[in-house]
Amino acid sequence: MKFSLSLALVALAAVGSAQGPQRCSGMRVRRNAASLSPQDWQSIANVLRQMNDDGAISRFGASHDRLFSRVHGNTCFFPFHRRYVLEFENIARRYDPNFTVPYWDATESFRNPAADPVLSNNGLGGNGGSNDRCLGSGIQSNMQVTYPNNHCLRRSFNQGDSIGAWYAPEIISSYIQSDTSLSTFRENIEYSIHGAVHLGLGGEMDTGYAAQDFSFMVHHANLDRLWWDWQNSHNSFLMYDGTGSNGPASLSDLIPEDSSVPFNGATVESVMVLGYGNVCYTYDSSAGAPQSYPSGGSNNGGNNNGGNNNGGNNNSANNANGNNNGNNGNNNGNGNNNGNNNNRS
Repeated sequence: MKFSLSLALVALAAVGSAQGPQRCSGMRVRRNAASLSPQDWQSIANVLRQMNDDGAISRFGASHDRLFSRVHGNTCFFPFHRRYVLEFENIARRYDPNFTVPYWDATESFRNPAADPVLSNNGLGGNGGSNDRCLGSGIQSNMQVTYPNNHCLRRSFNQGDSIGAWYAPEIISSYIQSDTSLSTFRENIEYSIHGAVHLGLGGEMDTGYAAQDFSFMVHHANLDRLWWDWQNSHNSFLMYDGTGSNGPASLSDLIPEDSSVPFNGATVESVMVLGYGNVCYTYDSSAGAPQSYPSGGSNNGGNNNGGNNNGGNNNSANNANGNNNGNNGNNNGNGNNNGNNNNRS
């Protein structure tokens, strides 16, 4: 009898393991940055100052710079940045257990980004000043960072005192609705709104160590939200096709990490589904976690693509200058961003 019971328990454990990570018992909710109060922004500022005093801000900048070529221009772009922003959030919660990274929907002020209230003195701050473009406003005002050398955090709008128009929400929505593979969606997002925001803000954001500017975190939280919306829209929670950081994409791939911001051997699959494993957050505008872990995980090699492998369309490894040959082309609703937007970060 005891022997039979032991076998049953082993069998149940095996089934649980095959079903993937456990569902989170609690979920953080990331909010739209546009909804934050001055007090909310001040709480974020307090955390960022403490993190910077402890060297964490520059460690994130350094790690992103060192990993840059491995996590851009391929399908690992989304899983890496999901894990990266989550790690930042986890560290920030050591200083404030209620801290969450808000998301910045850059399409809300796409016609005139510099006028976005998120870039006000209460929020992320505006343009840099003086010859060194030191950011003198916002939650990181006059913050001194140490990578790659000691300097004041910089911001330099790409059109002097203004920022060129970004991408309209209808364009981003069309990618979510029409792109049927992650590799295509990644390419369209990376070489449109992703690059446009980095280049538009300039300064720190136009470097490999852009993560020293908190704009990086709220921007990539938004890109993560868009990916989650795409995953839900196509019921493609475990699609990971095309080219990864080290060859053909596989859910068992290790997410690239740097010793200054370790991920402890996290795999791509470990971050694919919000609400499971250690990915215990969602967005205030998006679907929550699925009721059960999606089938098709635990892929040990090759492409896991949900039946839609168009890896042949992903030539982004040779597209480091942001020349998007996907679906966006010049269709951006403003004529200023033609897809050549992936400069840095």
